[in-house]
Amino acid sequence: MAQYQSFPDAAGDSRTLEKLKALNLPPLNGRTFLDVGCNEGFFCGYAHFDGASRSVGLDRSRGFIARARCRFPQCEFAERSWDQLPDGPFDVILLASALHYADDQPALVRALMSRLSPDGLLVLEMGIISSPEAKWVKVKRGIDERFFPSMPMVKELLRGYAWKWIGPSIAQDGDPVPRHVIHVARQRPTAYLLMQPPAYGKTTIAEGLFRRADIPVVSGDDVIQRVVKGMRAAPEELRALLEADYSPFRLDETIRKVFAAGKGRSLVQLWIEEAGPADFAVDAYVPSEWHDLVRSGLTDAGYMPVSLYWERAGTSMQSAEAITERADAYYASLADSASQGFDGMPSTYSGGARGFVDEVDMAADRLRVRGWAVDEDGKVPRYLSVRINGQTRMVDVFEHLLRHDVQKHLGLDHALCGYSFTIPLDPAASVGGLGAIEVRAGNDTERMGPALPIAGSLAKRLAGGRR
Repeated sequence: MAQYQSFPDAAGDSRTLEKLKALNLPPLNGRTFLDVGCNEGFFCGYAHFDGASRSVGLDRSRGFIARARCRFPQCEFAERSWDQLPDGPFDVILLASALHYADDQPALVRALMSRLSPDGLLVLEMGIISSPEAKWVKVKRGIDERFFPSMPMVKELLRGYAWKWIGPSIAQDGDPVPRHVIHVARQRPTAYLLMQPPAYGKTTIAEGLFRRADIPVVSGDDVIQRVVKGMRAAPEELRALLEADYSPFRLDETIRKVFAAGKGRSLVQLWIEEAGPADFAVDAYVPSEWHDLVRSGLTDAGYMPVSLYWERAGTSMQSAEAITERADAYYASLADSASQGFDGMPSTYSGGARGFVDEVDMAADRLRVRGWAVDEDGKVPRYLSVRINGQTRMVDVFEHLLRHDVQKHLGLDHALCGYSFTIPLDPAASVGGLGAIEVRAGNDTERMGPALPIAGSLAKRLAGGRR
């Protein structure tokens, strides 16, 4: 029996050490390894040397298997053909200088790929002929005739897999066809991530690029809305976070709250369930500090995440702090005008200060109250007060809001009759636990008007109903 693989104590026909280097095997520490057509087990021995948890070799030659067992007793060897592959799975499978011996080469590749672990790698060393056509060419060798593929045929052979040409392998005396090394893996579906901040054009890009390419788009906003409305199943803890203080105008706050509470992966799982096991795009804002978590969740689920980043086009947006500062300054100027009345504005409503409390909302440790109020001259009262749990607080600085619905209902000549104010609260407080809330309006802190009525649905909520 001729010596084929080369060892320090036995020179063979194969330049085995040089081939090992050309194969560019991945790190094998802790991984499982299979060599199909292992000869005397050189590469199985290397896998064990590199820390593989299991190293298995197959060969039809009883003599070679006997030698392999003597050289590498730590490895497993079986005298069998590739028609009897072990069940696996294996993290790395090697088929070196043997594919041309298969009667059905595509079938052998499929069989080997079926034995790979989800992130496994098939390493092929194979002869490839030079031709621009996709074809199999029968090549006469020294002892027989075998079929070898052209590179276009290799592309056909590996269609549906993720593969990469690594480079040429080591030529051997008498080779009629140049040898090459190719790495093959399962093709993962791609998840394209559009996670930029609000107003960056995510939806425009998603609609214009991915839907046009027939790639499904998962809208993060839509998923959240359907969960809140009971139209989409979700884990109970995630549902509770999404429903608490839900507003379609503050979804960025909701998403930040979900990730801060450690439920970001649950939200990612909803996206995956929406998309299914295929390429898809996600149109969903995610704060940058949690982008890695989103990518790792998709990777663990079998996807290849691709993050898209771009600069916002057009006029740049101001920071939230700058907007708040300018808005407060503007409304302060309106408040001065409103407290003095509007020159030439006839009053069409009288009868004392009146109004409504339309919304009471908890934001962190602050209470936010919105509604509308007008005095007997149809003007915005100068002062508001709020009574909570028996304590009264004066509110002399508040936002003045436009309320066209009130203007129309009361026949006013202006719509600047809405108010909004925020006061600090005990961080442990909740809207449902605040008890009775009274809001009053007036132009004199000593003579405030009667408590403003509270909207019906809000009154039930304050009485201890659902937040």
